[in-house]
Amino acid sequence: MANTSSKADSRRRFKRVRLLLWLLGVPLLSSLGAWQLQRADQKETWLQQLQDAPATTVTGALERLEHYDWVPVRFEIELVPIKVFLLDNRTWRGRVGYEVVVPVRVDEGNWWLGSLGWIAAPPRRDQLPDVQLVPGWRMVEGVLSRPFESVTLAASQMEAGWPRRMQSMDLQQIREALAVPVEPLVLHLKTAVSEMIMPRENIYTGVEPQRHIGYAVQWFGLALALAIWLVWVGRRERREVSHEQ
Repeated sequence: MANTSSKADSRRRFKRVRLLLWLLGVPLLSSLGAWQLQRADQKETWLQQLQDAPATTVTGALERLEHYDWVPVRFEIELVPIKVFLLDNRTWRGRVGYEVVVPVRVDEGNWWLGSLGWIAAPPRRDQLPDVQLVPGWRMVEGVLSRPFESVTLAASQMEAGWPRRMQSMDLQQIREALAVPVEPLVLHLKTAVSEMIMPRENIYTGVEPQRHIGYAVQWFGLALALAIWLVWVGRRERREVSHEQ
C-alpha cells in the first residue's frame, strides 16, 4: 500500500514537471527560434542597406537614417582630431588593437563622431598608440549610423589622459570629455585618413543571416523534440495506469 502511494506521489510530481515544461519550456524554445528569425531578417535588411547608393548630402543622409540603420555616404567632412578616443579590444586580421574615434564636423558646424578604423596596440598594456592625424576638410566615403550600445563589465568605461581608452562608445561620457554638443551619429569611414589606421574593409562584421536561421532551426527542433517527448511520456504513463487498474 505504501509502495502504491509512493508511486502515485511520484507520478503527480512528474506530471507537474511535464506541465511546467509544456507551459514554459516549449514556448521558451519556440520564442528563441522566432527571435533568431527576426535577427536574420534584421541582418538581411542591414546588408541590403549597405549595398544602397551612397547619399551625397548631409540632409539626404539624415533623411534616410530616419528609416534605416545604416546609410552609405560620400561627402566632405572636417577631421577635427582635437581629442582622440580608442575603443578597446578591436582586432584586425587576428591582430589586437583599437578603433580610433575622433570628432568630425559636417554641414557648417554640426559635430559627429568619426570612426576612422583600426590601429595596432603597442606590446605593453600601459602604452597607447601615438595617433598622428592631420586636421582639415576632405572628401570621404563611409557609412552613417546611430551609436550602438555595448555592454562592459568595467567599473569605469573611460580612462584618463589622451588618447583616451574606453571600453564602449558611451556618448554621454564622450560629450562630457569633449565639452562640445556631439550629435548621436557615428560616421564609419571607409576612406583612409592615416597610414597608421586601417579603415574597415567591411562595416558590418557581425553574425550572418544564414547563421541566425541555423540557430532558429536548432531552437525550433528542440521545441519539437521536447513536445514529442512530453506527448510520448504522457501516453506511456496513461497506459501504465490502465494496466495497474
